[in-house]
Amino acid sequence: MRVMMIVKANKDSEAGVMPSTDLLNAMGKYNEDLVKAGVMLAGEGLHPSNKGKRVKFGKGKATVVDGPFAETKELIAGF
Repeated sequence: MRVMMIVKANKDSEAGVMPSTDLLNAMGKYNEDLVKAGVMLAGEGLHPSNKGKRVKFGKGKATVVDGPFAETKELIAGF
């Protein structure tokens, strides 16, 4: 079985603000435990939406929309 944990974006992650040192340390320990258990395959952060693009396909053509994207409740900051 494979599982994906998703980190939702918020105002701070979109602005490039890093989490606190305490939170980064806790996340690092958790990730290390997952690696030691052999269940973590990857875990990366993603760029803010202002560096992103959305590609929609329809009627035989692709449409590209540049970020940033207003609906941050729908954005993913990392996995």
